[in-house]
Amino acid sequence: MTMQTDTTARIARIRLHPVVHTMPDSHAYGMARGLTAARGATIVEIETTTGITGWGEAWGPPAFPAAYLEMVETRWRGARLTDHAALFHGLIAQNYHFGVQNGLMALLSGIDIAVHDALGKELGLPVHALLGGRAREEVACYASGGYFTADPARGLESQLPRFADFPACKIKIGRGAADDAARVRMVRDAHGPGMRIFVDANGNYTLDQVLASMRAIEALEVGWFEEPLAPAEEEGYRLLHARATIPVATGEALYTAFAFDRLLAPRAMDVAQPDLALVGGLSQGRLISQLCTLRHARLSPHVWGSGLGLAAAVHLVAAHPPYPATVNEADPPWVEYDVADNPLREDILVAPLRPVRGVIPVPTTPGLGVEPDRAALARFRPR
Repeated sequence: MTMQTDTTARIARIRLHPVVHTMPDSHAYGMARGLTAARGATIVEIETTTGITGWGEAWGPPAFPAAYLEMVETRWRGARLTDHAALFHGLIAQNYHFGVQNGLMALLSGIDIAVHDALGKELGLPVHALLGGRAREEVACYASGGYFTADPARGLESQLPRFADFPACKIKIGRGAADDAARVRMVRDAHGPGMRIFVDANGNYTLDQVLASMRAIEALEVGWFEEPLAPAEEEGYRLLHARATIPVATGEALYTAFAFDRLLAPRAMDVAQPDLALVGGLSQGRLISQLCTLRHARLSPHVWGSGLGLAAAVHLVAAHPPYPATVNEADPPWVEYDVADNPLREDILVAPLRPVRGVIPVPTTPGLGVEPDRAALARFRPR
C-alpha cells in the first residue's frame, strides 16, 4: 500500500500590516456625523505551507483588528485553506458572547479575503471563479465623493469635476432637508440629466427627517438614499421602506449576512451595501449576494479603505448574477469608487485597479489580481 503525502495548502502564518494616511486638519473631510483627517486599514497577509501568499483587508483603525490576532492565529495556523468557512463559523459560534460587531469580525474579514486570494493562486483561478463564476466582463463604478469638508474652499463645488468621467456619483447629505436639496441641485446643474446621483446621510436622521429630505430631493431624480437611518434601527427601516419615495440603500455598518437578512427578508432595503473588510469577507459577501438574488434586491458593495477592498468588491460583483434579468439589466450592481484624496487606494499596490469611463475590467489572473508593494506598506506604516 502506497502512502500519499498530504500536499493540501495550509495556513502557515498570518501577518498584519497597518497602514495609515494622515492629512492636515485643514484637509479633513467626511460625513454629516463628522469629519476625519486620517484614513487607515490593516492589510492582512497569509503565508501558506505551499509558498503562496494571499492578501486581504481588515476595516478600521489598525489597533481594532490587531487585538484579536493572537487568538485567531493560534486556532487557524496549520488549518487547510479550503476549511475557511468552517473555521469562521466555529470561531464566532464558540465566542458568541463577543457578538459580531467588533474588531474580531474585521480581522476575520481580512483573513477571508486573503484566503480567497491564496486559494485562487493555488488553483490558478481568479477569485470570482471561486464565488460562482464570472457573470460580467466588467463592473460599473460610481464616483463616491461630495464630502463635507473643514475648509469651505474644498467643499462640494470644488469636488464636482471628479465626477466627470463616471456615469453616476454619490454625495454626502444629512444636515437638513433644505441643505440636502441645495447639494443635490448643485450636482444636477453641473452634470446634467444624464448623471445618476445617489445620496448618503450616514444614519444622521430620524424617520421624520428622512421623509422630509426625500420630499425635498425626489424631484431631482435621486437613484438611492443611503443609510437614511442608524444601522441598528431595523424597525425604522421597515417603517421607512413602506413610505419611501426613493430607493433605500444600507449595509456598510452591518456585520455578517445575518444582519442583512433581517432587513432583506421583510423587504426593508432595496440596495444591500456590504463592506467586505468588515462584514465577514468574501464568504459572507457571497451569502449576501445570494440573499439579494433570493429577495430580488440590488447589490452594491461599500468600499472605503484600500485598493485590496476595492479588488475584493470587483470580484464579488463580477460573480453576482443579473437575475431576474438576463441580457437587459436595467441597473448594474455598482461598485463604489472613492474619488477623494486617498493614497491607500492606489499607492500601496503594484498595479491598482482603475476605472476607465466608469468601468473596471474584471481581473482574470489568479487570485484578486492585485499585489501590495511591500515598500509602500512600510511607508504608510504608522510611526
